[in-house]
Formats: sequence, C-alpha cells, structure tokens
Amino acid sequence: MTYIVAIAGKGGVGKSTLSSMLIQALSERTGEIILAVDADPNANLGDKLGVEVEGTIGQLREDLLERADEIPTGVSKQDMVMYHLRLAMVEGKKFDLITMGRQEGRGCYCYINNLLRTFLDNVMEDYPYVVIDNEAGMEHLSRRTCQRMDALIVVSDPTSVGITTARRILELAKEMEIDFSSNLLVINRVKGELPANLLEDIEDAGFDNWTILPHDEEIELLTEQGLPLTGLSRDNISTESIRKLAQQLR
Repeated sequence: MTYIVAIAGKGGVGKSTLSSMLIQALSERTGEIILAVDADPNANLGDKLGVEVEGTIGQLREDLLERADEIPTGVSKQDMVMYHLRLAMVEGKKFDLITMGRQEGRGCYCYINNLLRTFLDNVMEDYPYVVIDNEAGMEHLSRRTCQRMDALIVVSDPTSVGITTARRILELAKEMEIDFSSNLLVINRVKGELPANLLEDIEDAGFDNWTILPHDEEIELLTEQGLPLTGLSRDNISTESIRKLAQQLR
C-alpha cells in the first residue's frame, strides 16, 4: 500500500529542501520510483531535484476551463483531463514529479478539481511512497486538499515563532480530522545546542516525535547558486540525517 508523507510548515523553513532530500533518500533505500508532488504555488521542488517543469496542474486547469468547448468529438472531458495530466508529469532519476502550480482563478472548477483528485488518487497507488511538499502555512489543511497521509512532517526553524506555527498546523490537522498515522516535528538549520526555553516549546507542541537537522553550509551554497541538491556530497551531514529519517517511515 502507498505510504504518503506530507511536509508542511511556515514559509522559508526549508520544506522543499527536506522534501527533495527525502525523495532521494527513499528512492536510494527502496530502489523504486517515488512520486513527488509539489503543492506549493511558489513551485521550486523541481529546481531542487534538478528537473525542468514545463507545465503545472494549475495551468492545465485554466486551459481546460477556457477550452472546454474545443474538446474533439468522441473524446470525453475526463479522458482529455487524464491525458494532459499524464503529460504534465516530469520523469526524473528515480522519481516522478507533479507540480500543482497556482490556485484557482475565477470560474467554476468543481468538475475539473474532482477529476484532479481522482487522477491523483489513482496515480498514487502506483508508487510505494508519495512525498507532498505543501504550501507555506496552513491553507492546504483548511481547504482539505490532502485528506489522508501516513506521516505529517512539520518543519520549523529554531525559533519560538516557528515552533508556535508548527503547533498550530498540527492542531488544525487534528481539528479538520485529516487522517494521519504519525507526526514529526523537524527543527531545521540548527546551530549548536537548542536553548532551554525552545526545548520547552518543542515538548509542549504536542508532536509524537521531534528531531533536528543541522545548519548546512553546503546546502546553503548550492541554494545561493541556484543549483539542485542532487549535487550534495555523499558524506553531507544533512543527507545522513535524512537517510535516518527515511528509515523510520513505514
């Protein structure tokens, strides 16, 4: 059965970085192709994975809405949507990527969105793992765009504000009755020891488990240069930490 990992957190904490490295760690561990879903409108998961994204689900949704009357005779709207959704998938090394792109504009998207959900549900069944890089904050939860997950990973920076946001995301997920089996808080870009007051905030946040990822100058340098994280060295400190995290999933 497919194991779904959703990664959330406020903006700028490193969700896409963690997502891309976790995708690589899972494919390395299993030897199988992982499905990556970039659900952040500020889509950059493809950049971190080293692939070019030419089309997004958001663009497809707009095109289908505008060209609904141009579907050839004998072709159903459902078949047309499914065909273009397949084309929008990007094949990488040991992963396939779906980029959601921008949110809805004006108009009624109910029918197309239902087809999108059906497509994603069906596609996910073909992969052992699905990693969803969600948008910043809590909007994806309040709109119920991800109804089931096996693991909810919330990323925070090592600040009280970040921990508070992470706690609220976890609380909202529970309030919305989103089905997840486990949850984990990841404190990213940690330099040295965490102060006592922050440790108290972490313990009070209500997560099943928590872990830290160290500040990583190699990741910082690649990010500044706009290079994919696939270029990280094998002995990179964060890579090793995320390999251990991947071992805990399932």
